[in-house]
Amino acid sequence: MEVKTGKNISIIIDGKKISVPDGTTVLEAARIKNIYIPTLCWLENLVPYGGCRLCVVEIKNMRGYPTACTTPVVNEMEITTNTPELKSLRKETLELILSEHPYSCLVCKDKKDCTEFMHSTRKVSTTTGCNYCSNNGVCELQDLVEYVELSDIKYPVTYREIEPERNNPFYDLDYNLCILCGRCVRICNEERNSEVLSFVQRGNQTIVGTAFDESQKDAGCEFCGACIDVCPTGSISEKMGKWVGLPDKSTETICLFCPVGCTINVNSKGNRIINVGPKTEERINPKQICVRGKFVPGDIVHHPDRILNPFIRKGDKWIEASWKEAISYTAGKLKQYIGDKFGMIGSPHDYLEDNYILQKFTRKVMRSNNLDMLSAYPNSEILEKIHKYYNTFPPLEIDAIKDSDTILIIGSNGSVSHPIIENRIRKAYRNGTKIIFANPYDNRTSSFSHNTLIFNNGRELLLLHTILSELLRNKNGEETKNLKLQLQELDFNSACHQLGISGSQVNSAVKLISDSKKLFILAGDGVLRGTDCINSFNALYNLQLLQKNPDNCRIMFLLSEGNYYGGTFAGMNPGLLPGFEKIENTFGLSRDEMINNIGKNGIESLFVFGDIPGSPDLSGLKFFVQQNMFLTGISKYAHVFFPVTSFLETKGHIINIERKLKKTKQVIIPPGETKTPWKTVSLLAQAMPDESFNIRNTEDIFKELQSQTDLSFSTNNKPGKTCLPIKLIPFKKGKEHTEKESLEYNYFHYSGNDLSTLIDGLKKVEAKAEAKVEELKN
Repeated sequence: MEVKTGKNISIIIDGKKISVPDGTTVLEAARIKNIYIPTLCWLENLVPYGGCRLCVVEIKNMRGYPTACTTPVVNEMEITTNTPELKSLRKETLELILSEHPYSCLVCKDKKDCTEFMHSTRKVSTTTGCNYCSNNGVCELQDLVEYVELSDIKYPVTYREIEPERNNPFYDLDYNLCILCGRCVRICNEERNSEVLSFVQRGNQTIVGTAFDESQKDAGCEFCGACIDVCPTGSISEKMGKWVGLPDKSTETICLFCPVGCTINVNSKGNRIINVGPKTEERINPKQICVRGKFVPGDIVHHPDRILNPFIRKGDKWIEASWKEAISYTAGKLKQYIGDKFGMIGSPHDYLEDNYILQKFTRKVMRSNNLDMLSAYPNSEILEKIHKYYNTFPPLEIDAIKDSDTILIIGSNGSVSHPIIENRIRKAYRNGTKIIFANPYDNRTSSFSHNTLIFNNGRELLLLHTILSELLRNKNGEETKNLKLQLQELDFNSACHQLGISGSQVNSAVKLISDSKKLFILAGDGVLRGTDCINSFNALYNLQLLQKNPDNCRIMFLLSEGNYYGGTFAGMNPGLLPGFEKIENTFGLSRDEMINNIGKNGIESLFVFGDIPGSPDLSGLKFFVQQNMFLTGISKYAHVFFPVTSFLETKGHIINIERKLKKTKQVIIPPGETKTPWKTVSLLAQAMPDESFNIRNTEDIFKELQSQTDLSFSTNNKPGKTCLPIKLIPFKKGKEHTEKESLEYNYFHYSGNDLSTLIDGLKKVEAKAEAKVEELKN
């Protein structure tokens, strides 16, 4: 519940004098003091709706029965929440609500006795009562019927006879169970700003639907799952775990799919994930997540193709092996490749502890600096630049996005790559923040933009230089003089022509940036994965320093995968030791360099944690080890395969996009013979032998990492805020990114595994993005 900041006032609820903040509603005041008032339509932190009328109360000297959710308290107000009249009103209201909902089981006198005998009848095509409903036991209507002591309904059941919809990727819709509370509509429009759901038709024909009767997918649904999380009935039911029953455990942990690091609640039963969603009592204010965090964890953890035991290749066949046999065999082979012939590629979806041990093993045991991560950036120096920037300008929380007066978004497809950051952009737009969206192609973000710059593909740096050049026109001083000299050869009209946008569009964006007092810049993969990423970084930095007050401006770099910053901090970088300490003279090879240098006098042995997207040719390797959840395209080259845990089956730390250290919790016990990356490598090191890897747990690893680095980021040297050099790069035909590089980066990855090939629902979601890319190519 949002905490009100007004002065406290005194009110009386049910004879008790209490003190609450001014501006609080009657319902909020009651909830603060744990006084129950029934509701069906109310959602925390959204504008009060007052639709269900179940929260009516009596207020002294006020006519009628006002709704508690819409009535603000005033000093000395006297409120009564439970009288015979209120009970009668609520009972009558609930009867009317239930007259269009299958209610026979709700009011049946034998409902408590029959439940244990009805299990075999639950999986039916039409829900006609509680014992046929997947929400049985977690339905708010059941609780309300008990509270108002409703034992009979005088109205006949009006069954709508609407065909249930089962064509959505992750959930089923049965509007015969819908009570029109409006929660799904409001969470979709007011919280997520997706504007997919609405009330359609009129009178007793009213249902929740989409404009023009489109499917939710065609109407622009992003499948965040918020509508499922707030539905008080079984009208919107998640397909996974639908018939498993009630969870016996709920665990809060951190999502690792993108670097935002959202808190998620995982409901499980008997060591099996039922779903990711709120606890039953938290439906009025569920955690906001995205399609990956909501629907992927259970599907990937319990996937039927998951490998649960080690394998050794003998000839052209995989032979199942014990861990002892697989470790002994692998250790013996790796001894032959100690030195620069060995390389390791880790995963940005693993914890700090995992990646720290991986780099320690590579450097200490294998004596190589050839190490990187799966989703490595083309220029490995970009992470060091970002780290130094954050030492100068500590990153703000993502909620600061909606508090800025102007936002510049460049090279990002936020609704796919970072949906929760996209959510804050949309909220900022609703609050009046000026949005500038710059990208080579149109996407969902442009719908929430005041100034949209769709420039020719690969021209991010040119656009930034053009904006800088215009900002410098009225600037004076020694540093700006140097910048002007560096940009003096840039011709504005020629630049606009190359960008494919008009000069007025650029000038409009420049004016918004120039007038801003609190600018927030979001830089996505279009900038970070470009061949000119360092120059683009310098241009963004200079743009910030040209603000009236640079300290009020921030740049957030939208790294693409999970714990990528954390993995680099742990030392999984060919040129950086833990804590971003630079290696002076013995740089190793990056991911791409390792793959491109396989063979004689190059990389002869490789250890990969996950899958390498694109399935490159690794046939030149003499010894290849893979640890992953699945056999993939590169597995055909592997000599040993180790099964690995998922992030929900272990615990550790990550560093998120706000540079916050976050600790996760173990949700379920690892299945089969799966082990964490740190444990696998520790066993190998001991077999080689190196007893310093005799590690007991992640806590010991974290303490070792803490002893070598500053995880509080409090003692970093803060460099001076001086402009960085600009390098004007003449545009040459053929130098721009290809569509494949800049438009087709797949954000549906987990440790390199393509989620859209593993999970049927994601195939349908990703199809829209692929169609957009094809449209641009043509």
